[in-house]
Amino acid sequence: MISLRLFLGLGLALAAGVAASSATVRGVVFEDRNGNGVRDAGEPGIAGVAVSDGTVVALTDAEGRYEFAAQDGATLFVIKPRGWRPPASAQNLPQFYRRVAPGTTATAVDFPLLKNEEADHFRVLLLTDPQPASLKEVGYFDRTIIDGLAGTHDIAFSVTLGDVIYDRHELYAPLTAAMARIGLPSYQVPGNHDLDLGAASDRGATASFEQAYGPSTYAFHYGRVLFVALNDVRFLGGPRYIGGLREDQFVFLENLLRVTPRDVLVVLMMHIPWFYPNPSNAETFRVADRARLFALLQDRPHNLWLSGHTHYQRHVFYGAADGWYGAEPLHEYNVAAACGSFWGGPPDASGIPVATMADGTPHGYGILTVDGAAVRLDYRAARHAANDQIGLYAPMAVKPHTGYISYYANVFNGHDGWKVESRVDGLAWNGMRRVIDWDPAYAKLYLDQDTQATPLATPRLPDPVVCYHLWRSYLPADLAAGTHVIEVRATDPAGQVFTAKREVKVVEPQK
Repeated sequence: MISLRLFLGLGLALAAGVAASSATVRGVVFEDRNGNGVRDAGEPGIAGVAVSDGTVVALTDAEGRYEFAAQDGATLFVIKPRGWRPPASAQNLPQFYRRVAPGTTATAVDFPLLKNEEADHFRVLLLTDPQPASLKEVGYFDRTIIDGLAGTHDIAFSVTLGDVIYDRHELYAPLTAAMARIGLPSYQVPGNHDLDLGAASDRGATASFEQAYGPSTYAFHYGRVLFVALNDVRFLGGPRYIGGLREDQFVFLENLLRVTPRDVLVVLMMHIPWFYPNPSNAETFRVADRARLFALLQDRPHNLWLSGHTHYQRHVFYGAADGWYGAEPLHEYNVAAACGSFWGGPPDASGIPVATMADGTPHGYGILTVDGAAVRLDYRAARHAANDQIGLYAPMAVKPHTGYISYYANVFNGHDGWKVESRVDGLAWNGMRRVIDWDPAYAKLYLDQDTQATPLATPRLPDPVVCYHLWRSYLPADLAAGTHVIEVRATDPAGQVFTAKREVKVVEPQK
């Protein structure tokens, strides 16, 4: 058995500045060969597995045993290693944690694990902000997102990056039931709309979330990757919050990284992004916390951050100008919301709101593909074909011999690493110019709301925001009268090619 003294020698115990622990916890991480959740005769312990209370990170000894002094009332969790999985509930929620009652002075907690084959190459479903405010909106999520994913067999697990619900905790159960139809292990991270707004403290603000899903900060390995879920919503009372991490979370991450090989890909999963969604707004995260996170990770060659919250889509690559001094830029993928524009906008033919986001991105989900330490990030728009990746906007008709008439391509998952080209009538391909502007298609949809004699029963579409994946080009001024075809071709960093077409007429104006 590894003693607390050895923890201290290894630098794995509570760091200075964090409150002293008060409960002695011990137990065994074991191979649950018959899957009954209880350690039976002949079921061996598993060596070298990390167990944590959200601050301390303790490794099991050769017989799978651990012991350490945990924080009072802590939730203990096992950080599953590669090739193992925790048991799951009937609704596919991994059961990797156990709560310790406040005031407990000593307790024994065992963790069963089952063998699980894990390849270097795998895929992860990335959801964020399902955010239903009613059972009807849970139904929208079920019909638009879950229907297209139910029975999926080529994805390892899913993670929801916060705002699982919209301030109504009684909706966790029906939302979880909908998620269970996918048939994947399902992990969650809390968002600002998952908080208990009447809580007396930051720690207490995630009580309802933790009752439904377990600890709000935790970690697990899959393949050659360390996934770390960090609750980065700092509760300030009532509906007020800011992005950041508590001291105990930094200590947990520091301790975890000490026992993680340097060449492992580290994926941080959080709700609030670490860039400013709108530079003209007030501070949305604590700058000092981001700098500390950068310092913890910048000597590691493989990093990826995942976030939600904004209800648009954006890829950010941090560099020296942002205070990141790693060998490669740090990539943060801010995933588009599953609920889009809060389940708002005009209904489609099936009665479901279009929910287009304010940057013109259709609502949907991301797919992370991992191959060793290499990653690819794809986007799937709900109610769209998988290869429908471009929103192409152009005028329906123009006068002959008119120059500087623009058309736009909103490449939903695009960033500077994409190559976007266009052509008219099958002529030579020419590069389009990336611009930071409103998507005109969304702006039209937004403004059309104001032309209706009666308002929609569904939530109103929000004001447009600038789109970070918008490209522009111009129609040739010498097009002859008739119908012409605009084509756009977008190539992602992995070499995948997506296309879109649209017709435009060149006609004389009516007199």
